[in-house]
Amino acid sequence: MDLDLHETRKVVLRNTTQPRWVDRFRRIDFVFLTVGIASVLMSHGVRESEVYHRPWELPVIIVVSMLWLTLSLSLRYRWSLAKPTFFARHRWRVGVSALWVFSLVLVVIFGPALPEWTSSSVSRWDGMVAVSQIAILLRGATAFLSWLRTAAAGDFNPAFLLVGSFIGLVSVGTLLLMLPRARVRPPVGPAQGAPFVTALFTATSASCVTGLIVEDTPTYWSREGQLVILGLFQIGGLGIMTFGAFFGLIAGRNIGLKEHATLSDLLDSEGLGNVRQLLGAILAFTLAMEIVGAISLSGLWSDQPLGERVFLSLFHSVSSFCNAGFALTENSFVGMAHLWQVGGVLALLIIVGGLGFAVLFDVARFTQHQVQGRRKAVGLLHERPLVRLTLTTKIVLTSTIILLLGGTATFLLLERHSSDGMSESLSIADAWFQSVTFRTAGFNTVDLGQLQPASKLLGILLMYIGASPGSTGGGVKTIAFSIAVLGLLSVVRGRRHIECFGRTLPDILMHRALAVMFLSLMLIMVTTALLVFYEDQPEYFLDYMFEATSAVGTVGVSSTIEADSGAMVSVTQSLSTPSRLLIILAMFLGRVGPLTLLLAIAGQASPARYQYPEERVTLG
Repeated sequence: MDLDLHETRKVVLRNTTQPRWVDRFRRIDFVFLTVGIASVLMSHGVRESEVYHRPWELPVIIVVSMLWLTLSLSLRYRWSLAKPTFFARHRWRVGVSALWVFSLVLVVIFGPALPEWTSSSVSRWDGMVAVSQIAILLRGATAFLSWLRTAAAGDFNPAFLLVGSFIGLVSVGTLLLMLPRARVRPPVGPAQGAPFVTALFTATSASCVTGLIVEDTPTYWSREGQLVILGLFQIGGLGIMTFGAFFGLIAGRNIGLKEHATLSDLLDSEGLGNVRQLLGAILAFTLAMEIVGAISLSGLWSDQPLGERVFLSLFHSVSSFCNAGFALTENSFVGMAHLWQVGGVLALLIIVGGLGFAVLFDVARFTQHQVQGRRKAVGLLHERPLVRLTLTTKIVLTSTIILLLGGTATFLLLERHSSDGMSESLSIADAWFQSVTFRTAGFNTVDLGQLQPASKLLGILLMYIGASPGSTGGGVKTIAFSIAVLGLLSVVRGRRHIECFGRTLPDILMHRALAVMFLSLMLIMVTTALLVFYEDQPEYFLDYMFEATSAVGTVGVSSTIEADSGAMVSVTQSLSTPSRLLIILAMFLGRVGPLTLLLAIAGQASPARYQYPEERVTLG
């Protein structure tokens, strides 16, 4: 009797009369969904005339996969003990299946009457396959977003989620870039996909918003491949968890407490109440900035057709805002720093994208409050809640201004005292743009191989510092570097604690800042040493250190060296396969952060309940 009661309770809690069959169906659903999505990618990724000639197998698999997913959902509804809430809990799955069935009916009944069908050889079956392809991709997207929400609401370490999500993004991007259609078709011979290392390198560089390339993006990758790269650095720049949470909000689902905490860690947002507002603001602001940036950049390609002009403008706008550094021009933006679209629009997109979304949200909130306060103030006495910029925002803005202006002035000073005459070509616009892009972006307006060694060292320092927390950029972040500088000042002033803008910073922040800086520095040193070892060209030590810092800082700039053929090529393109794999690892570690990766591996650290006696040691 007790066993029957226990089984009944399990059935009630599972909201279904057939819990075992439901579990089996979920596993089978995953198989059909995976096979269906793979079939869609294969049918579009391989050119028809070369390999498959539109075989019947792939279309049948796609239609059957979608048919199974719909039937499985229908049976789960039939077995459900909570039918009134079933559609609310599975609204996206039900919506996609219902839309698929409705579209199939329309195709069968009215398809031949469409003008596009009467003027071509398209059949009802082709229409059914096309509808099924769209439906199964939508089902895959809903399943992925559902998994993100489940992971965020679980007991996973946020750092582990971040690392795992980037591994998944890089894996998907690599597979897509290996498809023959992602690569420019050679003039002679069949279409071929990119080699694995090339696809992996490009997918990692795009997902980690780095910008280092082993093949020229405009000439090696087709328009489909460029779209894949665009999607990778858009998703990688904003963060996969951000996308999942945002579309979860669009679906009308509330964010749970655990999801709030996870997203707060990933977005560097203080407090749980601001996460919902911050998510909406991130996507809205990103979309607005990228559209405005694309419109402003369109003048650079005024001689191109409208479609090409729109794509080039949008690609470079997104690449700039996400600090990705990918360009579809022949030699980045060399010689174009004097143009207002480059020195103004591109630089502004890079700076704003590197400030951090929490900082931008705080500045917008403060500005809105100040404007509304002035409009509402009628008399001398006007009471309104006090809104201040957070300490994080103050440090980020101050350090960013110092780095930009100081970097520009130092570049001008170093290059004007060069001995090879390059000082005449380095204008204020070039110095300004390189000061901006060295921190995270990866574009360049001068030949970086011709810079003075001192200028390269300055570039290494800027790349090492990087952008700000919660932004699309990399590096150790301006906050960590600022805390280290403030710690040095506190020692000089004889203070026991770090002070800034009338506030005392907790000692734990100093510990974390030093840990991040030390791990990043060690990663750069190890990467540099291995590059010199693998390439066996110690005379290019500074260029290899430049390359290693660019990879770890996810910047994407690369110096130039002389190849065996005598031609000048970028360091990235001259690397051997072991060195390229090393740079791939460095880019990934630089994006997720050495400290984040260690926390993900170690899990949640529990604080010690004891403390040993203090004892001083000799420092020097």
